[in-house]
Amino acid sequence: MRSVVYNTFNVFPLSFKAVQQATKSDPVLKKVYRYIQDGWPNSLASNTDRELLRFYNRRESLSTVLGCIMFGERLVIPSPLRKRCLVELHRGHPGIQRMKALSRSYVYWPSLDNEIADYVKTCSPCATTRKSPAAATPVPWPKPVRPWQRVHIDYAGPIDGDYYLLAVDAFSKWPEVIRTRRITASATIDILRNIFARLGMPETVVSDNGTQFTSLEFAQFCSTNGIDHVTIAPFHPQSNGQVERFVDTFKRAMKKLEEGRESTIEALETFLLAYRSTPNRSAPEGLSPSEIMFGRRIRTCLELLRPPTERLPSVTQPVNQKKFNIRFFNVSDPVYVKIYTKNVWNWVPGKIIEKVGRVMFNVLTENRRSVRSHLNQLKSRASSVFDHVPEVSTSPRQKQLPLNVLLDAWNISPISDSSSEVTATTANASDVVRTPSLSSPAGSGKNADLSSSSSSTTSSSFESAAASTPTIQHIIPRRSSRQRRPPVRFNL
Repeated sequence: MRSVVYNTFNVFPLSFKAVQQATKSDPVLKKVYRYIQDGWPNSLASNTDRELLRFYNRRESLSTVLGCIMFGERLVIPSPLRKRCLVELHRGHPGIQRMKALSRSYVYWPSLDNEIADYVKTCSPCATTRKSPAAATPVPWPKPVRPWQRVHIDYAGPIDGDYYLLAVDAFSKWPEVIRTRRITASATIDILRNIFARLGMPETVVSDNGTQFTSLEFAQFCSTNGIDHVTIAPFHPQSNGQVERFVDTFKRAMKKLEEGRESTIEALETFLLAYRSTPNRSAPEGLSPSEIMFGRRIRTCLELLRPPTERLPSVTQPVNQKKFNIRFFNVSDPVYVKIYTKNVWNWVPGKIIEKVGRVMFNVLTENRRSVRSHLNQLKSRASSVFDHVPEVSTSPRQKQLPLNVLLDAWNISPISDSSSEVTATTANASDVVRTPSLSSPAGSGKNADLSSSSSSTTSSSFESAAASTPTIQHIIPRRSSRQRRPPVRFNL
């Protein structure tokens, strides 16, 4: 019952009347009240109460009003009511300074400022909603001493439905960007295994607390390959600032390049080539990532702006034929060349028309096809009629005229235009060849006479052509021996 009455009494706001009653029962304030009424002694004993000594030091500002003690215009609160007074002052949860300013207009007791500070610090709502402390001075990661020693990884995206796994070397600033559709632990391990197969296993890998990085499968992958996996504090990307800064650079560059109507793959490759070949102020000696990573500068289109360097003529060292078992071919040598057709190869006659290097040759086959073959694809061949055929130029600038094509089809050598008489004879011969005689079957008299007359005319023409140009060959094309029926005409 007393507890209920006490709690009910504490709910009501503090009043002057309550302070008046509590002052009469407070032992320290009763002495102070009596000293104010009767006068303060010249001094107090050393064993006097500490709170009474504080009132003694401020005795000139103390007075009494209606049974209460006043400190200037402020009411002195007895010790039993000080906690209720603090609750009343902290209504609305003001801060320490605002609460002190409010108390200095109404109440007083010797340790008021200290009790206000302690009360506000122990207030749970004030502590949880207090502003975050000032950010600490960034502490840099330990500097690596060689490339690919510590690698920072993170995912960027989604960008147009795709994610990008980014890996940045802390020493050389060499970036690796891999596009993927899945960001699971298995997909992440596959991507990292591909990168590490080309650049080697790093000593340390730094990542955030994504589920793909904190999974058991990823932990086993790191322990199996001897990699120390370090995770940063959750929701504190500044700890992984090496790759987080590159994520921002990557997104901005991709957006700029895609606005230039480049595809995503082209934009990614263009960005990586430019970033890897550009000097980086954060890298050692301000070199480019490629120079630190591989010890050389990768070649870009800008290298064309440099003055051309004179190339020294290559000195061909003599080859010991017996030691290396090397066969030699010269131009115009007859050979057999290995021709591949539908995964099947055959030996085809040909001859050497050009030597390219030590073991490479250009070969002209019997069907006038020029192929490039290795020494292992050639073998010697005895000379034949094919080897005496004039060579055909393989230069793409030289085009064959229709007359040359026709003469090649009939195995007729072209004749120079130096003599008009020879030209006329060649024209007559070509006309004869173009209109060969028709052969008729035996038993048809009329057609036989026509055939005999045509053949005699043709033979005489060929004889005259052969007398003037002995290089022209007389070849009559083969005609069909099928009997042709006379046409049926309607007598109208």
